[in-house]
Amino acid sequence: MEKGKGGSNMRKNWKRFTGVFLAASLAVCSMAACGEKKEEAPKEDTAEEASADTDKGEAAGDVKPMGDIPEGFNYDPLPNSEGKEIKIATLTVSNNPFWNTVVEGIDAAKEFLADQNVTVDVIEFDDFDGQAFAEAIDTCVVKGYDAITTVGVADTIVPAIDKATKAGIPVYTFNSDTEKESTRTAFVGQDLYAAGGEIAKKLAELTEDSGKIGVITGYYNVNAHELRRQGFENEIKNHSGMEIVGSVENHDSGDEAYTATKDFITANPDLKGIVVTAGGPQGAAKAIEELNLTDQVQLVCFDTTDEIVSYLEKGVIKATITQDPFGQGCDPIILAYNEIVSGKADVTGTAYTKMDIYTPDNVGELAK
Repeated sequence: MEKGKGGSNMRKNWKRFTGVFLAASLAVCSMAACGEKKEEAPKEDTAEEASADTDKGEAAGDVKPMGDIPEGFNYDPLPNSEGKEIKIATLTVSNNPFWNTVVEGIDAAKEFLADQNVTVDVIEFDDFDGQAFAEAIDTCVVKGYDAITTVGVADTIVPAIDKATKAGIPVYTFNSDTEKESTRTAFVGQDLYAAGGEIAKKLAELTEDSGKIGVITGYYNVNAHELRRQGFENEIKNHSGMEIVGSVENHDSGDEAYTATKDFITANPDLKGIVVTAGGPQGAAKAIEELNLTDQVQLVCFDTTDEIVSYLEKGVIKATITQDPFGQGCDPIILAYNEIVSGKADVTGTAYTKMDIYTPDNVGELAK
């Protein structure tokens, strides 16, 4: 996705974290932040963005925001005037290159807030294991964290979120929100249903409103992926000449997307389009390129990892929609911190990130 401001921050993944966290202070092991390019101002055919429930970037309370805010922050951090020690726990997934830039955003917030007597501890998970996330949130409550930011991986975490907020600990979800309502303060991420609709419109344009389409999604049980898939499929219904011939999971895996793409094409030699709603579109692109079907099969997806950008430049991927992964990493931490120091939330409900469409024609803008 984006080039961010990575750092050598110590963190642990969940498997190591489980056995140590209840007995000692949370430690973190280092992870290199790499892989995605920073998304810029809106480009061609950008989707209309939903605004947050309160003005974006406007600080809550009477405390004035600090100056010299790092590039990529969408909200201004407030000074910790009282100098109180603040601890924030951030729970994130790390299973494909998209998350590298999310972690860069987390690291940038962590580094910036260190001068404000803030500790940000990062717990990484290999997948969208709702039970593991719920247990981690419960442990963060026991350890007395002042705020928690987490990927809303599944409804399984809702009781843990509600328990945390009942204990006076604000919780912010990012990237994906739970389908079931919780008492979290806000969700920071893409308007996922709208994004699915927008990429469907782009694919309809590319296929001239006709032909067979294959759908590759990450996980059926991840609300973010489902919202995109549903938004896509419902928009395709408005294009009578287009037919969805199947939908499969690829578990955010490029290898599985590669196999699924070849299976779609074998079963449907006249296939005209494929959408990948989550991780792994580089696998689909590899299959299409190997079969010399770049002109026939229009591939669309989401995000701007290095591999996706490379296939955009070659014209194998025809369009992708961004979601500001750097902001998804840093914004919920800043919002949670501001709520702690001011006693009032800057944003409640939803804080949608920007959506830009990139194609082979404007992919060069990503390097600027």
